[in-house]
Formats: sequence, C-alpha cells, structure tokens
Amino acid sequence: MLASPNPHRRNRYVSACQQLLAFGLVLAALTPAARTITMDVRPAGPASDARSSSVYLRSATVPSRVATAPVDPQVKEYSLTAPEGARLAPGMLRASSRRTPQGGQKVTSDVVPVKGYGAVGVTWGHGLTVSDRALAVQARTYAHGRWSKWTTVPYHDDHAPDPDSREGRHARPGTDPLLVGNVNRVQVRIDADASAPADMKLAVIDPGHETSTARQKPAIDTATLDGGSRESTTPSSEGDLTLQSSMAAPKPKIFSRAQWGADESLRDAPSLHYYEVHAGFVHHTVNANDYTRDQVPSILRGIYAYHVQSRGWSDIGYNFLVDRFGRIWEGRYGGVDRPVVGAHTLGYNDNAFAASAIGNYETARPSRATIQAYGALFAWKLGLHGVDASSTKQYVTSRNFQAINGHRDADSTACPGQYLYNRIPRIRELAAATQQGWGGRQLESSLIGSSRPDLVLRRATDGVVFIRQVVPDDGAYRLGKKVATNLTLPDASLILKAGDWDSDGYGDLIVKQDGVLSLYRGLGKAKFAEPTQLGTGFGSVSKLAAVGDFTGDGQPDLMGQPARGSMQIYPGAGAAGLKKSYTAYSPITGRKQIPIGLWDADGAPDSLVRTRTALTLYYGNGPGGFTSQKALSIPVSGYDWLLGVSDVDLTGHSDLIARTSSSGQLWVIPGTASGFQTPVAISGTTTEYDLAG
Repeated sequence: MLASPNPHRRNRYVSACQQLLAFGLVLAALTPAARTITMDVRPAGPASDARSSSVYLRSATVPSRVATAPVDPQVKEYSLTAPEGARLAPGMLRASSRRTPQGGQKVTSDVVPVKGYGAVGVTWGHGLTVSDRALAVQARTYAHGRWSKWTTVPYHDDHAPDPDSREGRHARPGTDPLLVGNVNRVQVRIDADASAPADMKLAVIDPGHETSTARQKPAIDTATLDGGSRESTTPSSEGDLTLQSSMAAPKPKIFSRAQWGADESLRDAPSLHYYEVHAGFVHHTVNANDYTRDQVPSILRGIYAYHVQSRGWSDIGYNFLVDRFGRIWEGRYGGVDRPVVGAHTLGYNDNAFAASAIGNYETARPSRATIQAYGALFAWKLGLHGVDASSTKQYVTSRNFQAINGHRDADSTACPGQYLYNRIPRIRELAAATQQGWGGRQLESSLIGSSRPDLVLRRATDGVVFIRQVVPDDGAYRLGKKVATNLTLPDASLILKAGDWDSDGYGDLIVKQDGVLSLYRGLGKAKFAEPTQLGTGFGSVSKLAAVGDFTGDGQPDLMGQPARGSMQIYPGAGAAGLKKSYTAYSPITGRKQIPIGLWDADGAPDSLVRTRTALTLYYGNGPGGFTSQKALSIPVSGYDWLLGVSDVDLTGHSDLIARTSSSGQLWVIPGTASGFQTPVAISGTTTEYDLAG
C-alpha cells in the first residue's frame, strides 16, 4: 500500500500539479483565539472508540445550528508575482521580492485586510511544476494590537483533480487554505529554492455570514434517501435517484450542502461527472482542532470558495467531510449516493471517494465520534457500490488498494496525519462489522426452491407456464423435471424473472402486457399469487430486463430503454412498485438486454446487450448506471434464445443459456471473469416453448 507513485502519473500530475487538494480544509484551523493562526494543538487523550455505531448515530445527529439560506462568500486576490512572460506596471504587485545567495527567491506580501471569519491561501499559474519540497509558504495575522507568529500554510503537490479532467485542465496549483479567523490583517511570505512561481496570488476568503439559521437535524437520511434533482451532462448518469444502502443499520445521517450555506451558483455545473467507487480514502484538513459546532458551516464555505474561485476547481474537492463531533457533511455536489468524481486523491479520483476529517491529525488524536462516523459512512458508501469494506484488493485506476485507505497510501503525503492514519484499521473493523453483505445483487431465482437456476418456459400453443432447471450430469447437462405453475399467459409480451422482488424469500415474476407491468408474487414451489400492477407506460420501452439489485438498496431493479431515449434504471420498491427512473447510459443499440449479475469483481451488477450477431458487455457501477462497454468475442447469430442465469455449476460466476434456432438444441455457455467458455449441450430440445427472460 506504500508503493511509490507511478512516475508517468506523477509527471502528468505535476503539470496539473499541485492542485493541492488538501484544500484548505486547513481552513478549519479555526481557533477561538482570534488573534492567532497557530496550528499546533495539544494532542487529546487516547481515542477509545469502543462505543457502537448506533451510539455514534445518536450523538452525531442531534439538532445543530445550520444555515437556512445560501451564503455568498467573498474572495479577494492580490498579485504577488507577474504572470509568465508579462510585465506589470509599478504598484500592480502587492509584494516585495529579493534573491538569496543560494539562488532562491523570497517574496513577502503587503499587509492586506481580512473580513469575516477569514481564510487565506496562495495560488500560482496553471501548469507550473513546483515540488512541495521546493516551496515554503507562511502567514501571520494582526489582531488586538499585535502580530502572531509566522505559521506554515500547508502545500502538497498531490492534492488535485486529475490533470485530464475538465477541472484539471483549468485548475491552478496552490496551497491549502489556512483559516485565520476573526483578525484584522494578514501577511504571507514565500521561500522558493529557485525563482518563485509566476502569477502567484494571495487569496483572502470571507466565508460570509448566515442571515438565516435554525437548529436542524441532518437533512439527508440515507435509510430513507429519496434523492433529489441532480443534473448531469454525462451520458452515464443524470436525473433523479432513489436509493437506500444495501447494508443493514446503521445508515448515517448527513448534513446537506444547503445546511452549510452552499451557494450553488459558484460551482461549475457542467463539470459534474460520475464514474465508479472501488475504494475510499481518508483525508484531513490540516487545521486546528478546537473549533466549535457552530463554526463548521463557515469553515466549509471557506474551503468551497477557495477551491472554486481561487484554485479553479469545479466544486469543493471532497465527497464528504467529518467534524470532531462526529457529524458528516455533504461535500461535492451530485448526490451522496452517487459515484461523484471528486478532486481529492490525484490520479485516483475516478474510482474512489474521499472523506476528510476537519482538523490537524498530525498533532492531535481524532475523537471517538470522528472514528465512529467514518466507520458508519464507509460501511454505507462502499456497500452501496458493492464493495466489501474488509477487502484488501480493490483496483483503483492503475493499481490495487484496500477498500479503505489513507491518502498517504496513494501519494507521498503526510495526510491524513499520523494519529488519524493509525486509526484506519479501526475504521475498517467498524465498517466491516456494519456491513452484512449484498448477495441479492447477484441474479437470483428460487422459483422452485433450489440453489440452481431455473428456466421459465411458456408453451407456444396455449401460454401455459412451466419451470425447469438445468442440472449438471457427468460433465454434461440435462433439463430437470417439468414443474407446473398456476399461470397461463398467452398474451404476455415479456416474462421476467424478477428475483425476490418483495423480499419475502420467494422468487417472483414480472409480466409485461400492453405496456403494463404486473408483479406475480412467488408463493414457493412454482406457485404465484394474483397479479398486482407495478407500472404503466412501458409499451415503448425496449431491452427491458430484471437486472438484480443494481441500485444497492437491497431490492431488485429493472432497466430498459424508452423509444428515442437513453437507457434507464427503474429502481424497485418491492410490492409498492417502482421508484422514479433515471438515466443509466446513453442510448444503446441492440435487440435485447441480458442481465448477467456480477460479471467482474467490483460488486455491482453488469449487463449484456445483444445485436443479431454480437454481444457487448456493459459494466455497471451500481447507483450511477453503466460506465463503459466491451465487445465479447462470442458468435450469437445462430441462437434465438440467450438468457443470463446466476450460476449453473455453482462455480461463482454467471452463465448463459442459449438455444440453436434451427434445431431447438439448448446449451450452457459457462462464464468466467475473462469471457465465455465453449458451449456445452443440454440434453433434450424445447422447440414447443418460448423462453422467458
């Protein structure tokens, strides 16, 4: 986990450089003693976190003073060095400069005013490569008639959005923001080993003051999450989302962006994009640890303003932030239950999320509440995306990580501070203990009651429905005995094996007829209850399939593509029907979608889409939908049936059942993580039946 960063990635990064994400969470350096900005905080006592997560949930979700309207932060920037190749008129620079005998350069800013509960940071020209060992930035403040001591403004060159992302192409390198609090004036000085970077600017941030507040509980309850409008410009994720965690309790409650007063007009909305979550990273904000509950919203607004307005990022860099009281705060916009790509761990943002602890955990131990919050948050968030919190091998962008990591496991940085890093094994324990698995994410059957997959057959002459299983037989396969159901469905245009749709332990069927979806609840032993209506308006929806628990809420879902529309997820709500659909991918060409369950090892279901001659695998990331596709080299033109089944041989991977159109011969096509194996014949033919999908 402590392997050296990939040199190629490091080179790319340096160009996007120093878009140091340690953002400022240094902001948090909030110190009630307004006249000082020192970040040296006496370590607290040992952080025993033996309390259960349920205790954490009670203690961290009490009503807190929060904003009830957006707050407009203000950022004032002062030029310290000229832009590269430019000449500035005298007086345009707000700094003095001198060369050192060693060939370096010292830059000292003018004394500038601070308004509000201030924070400061220093940025420089986009694309300039500056090692974090070649530059030192310090600040001091003036209040109550005297100057504070000089204090380090942290800078790490591996906190940044990925260089090839939209925000990475426009970002400015810079320091973390440093919270200075209620002071009158501030001054910074920069010591560079060589020439100071061009176009250096001192940013002074006023996070604004709430004009309207209230005592509220967290606005986001992940146990009953019903999403909200989340815009997106990418084809793989947009629209509303209704999700719950696939884990058993506890499910964390999260204070929303609105509750810390986020002004949504500041962020670059078109930059919002989603990909996958394979792992999580623990960060810290490198500020003082003695802030109050009521000061946290202003800390977050200061970080947000600095990241967006000074660093040029599209939004605040972290997905979540955790304070010392155990409260979890929504960070980057896009949905806490979605795989939102942040700007937190350079080179690994696409495949991971990050939560940053507000505080400096190089000098102080994290509180018990903070550790409990991390355990609950990571259990829920990882489980939502099908990741086992105890996993020691998760592929993230270019190499393997554990499911839960410190930032220093990915880059050469002290983040998240030694004291917090020492508690990551405990966070893993708490998260793993909280998770109770997500077996329902695989394709399920249980229409008869056996562990082996079954086939739903409809006799073409009269529509009578039977069930038969595929049984291994000395290296070959045969069909099990025909089991009669109490169903006759001659007019159904589609019959879907829906898994345990209503969570009663029995497999169910969903039937489409004249655009109406009906649920036939399984009663066990191939018998079904009278139908209940699930939804209408599905007449023009093609490639409709029961894909298993795609959203990670513990209930099976549907996916399909309306005419002239994109591929949609229709989240299942059990017997209550369907929740609001949202876009999973851009329009897909093909005749049929074939659910294939957990094809790869990321824990989220995947699907196949068939054309007349080929199969394409679409990789799922769970809540966000599909992320990418891969053509499979398997000839399918001779088959009139293709059906994904959970696992015929019980080897741990989904398989296909196929039928030769000319003869009615059935085949098992065993699946592996790398593709499909040679088809093996099933004894007997089924020319008199339709195969339900």
